[in-house]
Amino acid sequence: MSFFSPITERSPVVRFIFTSIYGLLVLGALTMIVPLLVTITGSMSGTYDARTLSFFPRFLAGEEALWGRYLEERFGGNINSYKMAFDDPNVDFYQPTYPIKEASPEAMKLWKEFRAESGPLKPDDAGLAFTKSAKTMGPALENRLYRKWALAQFGDSLDKANQALSTQFARATSIVPPVQNAVLAVEMKSPLSENFDQYLSTVPESRRLFWDVGNFYRTVYLPRIFETVGKYNEAQGTQYASFSEIPFPSTMPETGGNTWFGFVQRILSPTFVQFTPEGEAAFQSANQQDGINRIDFIRLQSKPEHLRVDSIDIRFTEWAAARGVTEARIPSLTLAWQDFVENKGFWRKQFATQNYVEVIDEVMIQGNGLKNTLILIVLSVGGALTVNPLAAYALSRYKLPQSYHILLFFLATIAFPPEVSMIPNFLQLKELGLLNTFGALVLPSLVNGFSIFLLKGFFDSLPRELYEAADIDGASEWQIFWGITMNLSKPILAVIALGAFTSAYGAFFFALILAPDPEMWTLMVWIYQLRQEASQGVVYASVLLTAVPTLIIYLCAQNVILRGIVVPTEK
Repeated sequence: MSFFSPITERSPVVRFIFTSIYGLLVLGALTMIVPLLVTITGSMSGTYDARTLSFFPRFLAGEEALWGRYLEERFGGNINSYKMAFDDPNVDFYQPTYPIKEASPEAMKLWKEFRAESGPLKPDDAGLAFTKSAKTMGPALENRLYRKWALAQFGDSLDKANQALSTQFARATSIVPPVQNAVLAVEMKSPLSENFDQYLSTVPESRRLFWDVGNFYRTVYLPRIFETVGKYNEAQGTQYASFSEIPFPSTMPETGGNTWFGFVQRILSPTFVQFTPEGEAAFQSANQQDGINRIDFIRLQSKPEHLRVDSIDIRFTEWAAARGVTEARIPSLTLAWQDFVENKGFWRKQFATQNYVEVIDEVMIQGNGLKNTLILIVLSVGGALTVNPLAAYALSRYKLPQSYHILLFFLATIAFPPEVSMIPNFLQLKELGLLNTFGALVLPSLVNGFSIFLLKGFFDSLPRELYEAADIDGASEWQIFWGITMNLSKPILAVIALGAFTSAYGAFFFALILAPDPEMWTLMVWIYQLRQEASQGVVYASVLLTAVPTLIIYLCAQNVILRGIVVPTEK
């Protein structure tokens, strides 16, 4: 019934009241919708997206945002690799140039001819794109693909993989590619790096990062030493307009030779450094006299005339020079742009789902979290639908003089928060030897005072004539309990079951205390551990995924649940 008559509803005051009420309702709805949109957007975000607040994943609709996300993922958040590909010391992941200025068709044709003649890439020519060195940086496409490939080599056994690769990965999802033999990496071989080199041979060239030593020298090293090209010109007596114009030959140049030698001797990975004939003779002599190894000789005793650089960018420059093209450089950025343009749909799907895939891999592959949670839910729901109805039935069916006191005792148990009883429960279960068992997880919550109170009130509302008729017909107590009481109490039992489900499914702190063994961790404990070492996007994805089972249960049982809420009030 309306509070206002049809005539009163037309007055300005009443209309203002209605408008205010609906405005408050809309505002209340927004307080729920906005956090949900932020969570959904965050669950698809990476490092690039996380800096901008948005209610919709920008890369799904805007190509410029997709290009920015692509670059951040391709170079694994490594700004030095990004500068090396761009040949520009001033580039920034978060302000990408879109669209880029592509290399000329002649330059692309020259590069394709060089690659056709030079054969397959070696591990020292190019690393792996779309990979990240730590889980805190977020998931990466090639991290997951390499993990699957590596485990497949050892029958999907983590123990065998650790033994063969001389590693100590605690979980399969902890497997990440080793520190790659990049421009600054130390030359070091291990079973893991050798296994990774085998994987590199299976990766398409579009997902490789070329180690362009010359570009690294121009865009990373020189700006750190000289800050501006003007200071470089002043020190070297040159007149370059930008760092990108400075050449990087295989041997020490006449201009800027000391700077070149300092970079090659002390900074550049020995993987890219070779000896000239004179240098080889000097190294052999030093090795025989002092036992010095190759790396120490380069770092400590070598001279400029002893060293030469051998990298794919220098080989390409020299190959092109022999064909009359001077200063040819690897078109790394154009190659990345072409891969992006040709596979926009794939990358949108990849970026939208990779955080969810990471959470599912962590939950499905690691330990027994999913299995333990399912067992706990079954035991908890089964116990709640057995013990509580039996206690409530006894109090309702048999009018004991102490029923009120018993019921008050049950209700008193819900007057204290669970944290109060945590220590006594822990000590008691420890004395019984039940820690790290399902008994420890189920027994403390098997009896619920509020559930017994709720069930007793519902049982009391059932017609007494049904019980009298059953007694006259000779039905046993079990038949009366199961055939009449339980059969007529489905709505309220659904509410009790739902409460037991949400309690068991969401168990975290108590579950971690009572079952600290990783083999007994439940789903929420696994998710918590994941959040300690995961990126923000993965955390958002885990929040949404863990909410899905509860949502499904509510949607599937909403009619029964509503009956459980409405029927007792009508009774």
